[in-house]
Amino acid sequence: MARIVLTLPEPRAARMARALAQRGHEALRFAFAALQPLTGLPGAAALMTDLTRFDRVVFVSPTAIEVFADALKGGWPPGLAPAVVGPGSLAALAGRGGELHPGLLVPPGPAYDAEALLALPALAAPLRDRILVVRAEGGNPRIERALAARGARVEVFEAYRRTALQPDPGSIDLLARWLSEREASRVHVLVTTVEAAERLAELAEGRGALGSLRDIDALAIHPRIADRLRALGWKSVTPIEPGLEALLAAIESDRRVMEAPGQRQHRSGSDSD
Repeated sequence: MARIVLTLPEPRAARMARALAQRGHEALRFAFAALQPLTGLPGAAALMTDLTRFDRVVFVSPTAIEVFADALKGGWPPGLAPAVVGPGSLAALAGRGGELHPGLLVPPGPAYDAEALLALPALAAPLRDRILVVRAEGGNPRIERALAARGARVEVFEAYRRTALQPDPGSIDLLARWLSEREASRVHVLVTTVEAAERLAELAEGRGALGSLRDIDALAIHPRIADRLRALGWKSVTPIEPGLEALLAAIESDRRVMEAPGQRQHRSGSDSD
C-alpha cells in the first residue's frame, strides 16, 4: 500500500482518491483549487443548444470534457469531432462517450501538451473549420489564437471557473503524521500544476511539522512542473504521464524513471485540470 497526497483540484481529487482506495492505497486530498462548472449561465446554455455550427471541439483539460459532456442534451453530437491534449483527457472523453468519434485528434506522445496537439497535420494551416475551444475561465488563450491564425473560425467556451482553496487543518495534521512515521518513504505527492508545487514549497518553508515535505517523492505530470519542483528543493522527482493508470504504475512499481524519454519535449499546456 502506498500513501499519496493529491494536489488535483476538487472534485477531481475526490474521484481519484476513491479510485486509489479501490486499489488498496491511501489518498489524502490536498487541493489548492476547486473547479466550478459555468454551463448553467444563460450564454452557455444557448451555446450548448447550437453545437451543429461547429466542426470540431478542442478540450484543453479533462475537466473541460467532463463539464461539457455533462451539459450535453441527447448525447454526443455526431458531427462534432473532439480534440484532446493527452491521456488524462482521453480517459475523460472515454467516460463520456466521445472517444470513438472517427475525427478524434490526440497527440501520439511522448509529448502531451498544447504544442503537441497543434503540431498534428489535421490542425495545420490553412484551416477552414469552425472550432469551439473549451477551457477554464481566464485560461491560457494559446490554442485558440494559434488556430485562428491558421484560418479557423474559433469560438471560446469558458466552461468552468477555478477558485483558490486552502488545505483544511485536518489534512495538514494527517500529512504531518505521515511525514513523521517510519514508513514516510511510502508517501508520494502528485503535483499537477506549477502553482501546486509552489504552494507545497511554502508549506515546507514553515520548518514545522511539514518541514520534511521535500523529502518525499514528487510525481510530476509535466517536465515544467518537475523542473520547478527540483528548483524548489525536492530531492526525488518522478515525471509521469497524466491520468490514473500512469499514477498507479508509478506507485505500484519499485522502479523510478527520473526522466522519461522524450518528456523534455513538453513546454506548456499540460493535461492537468
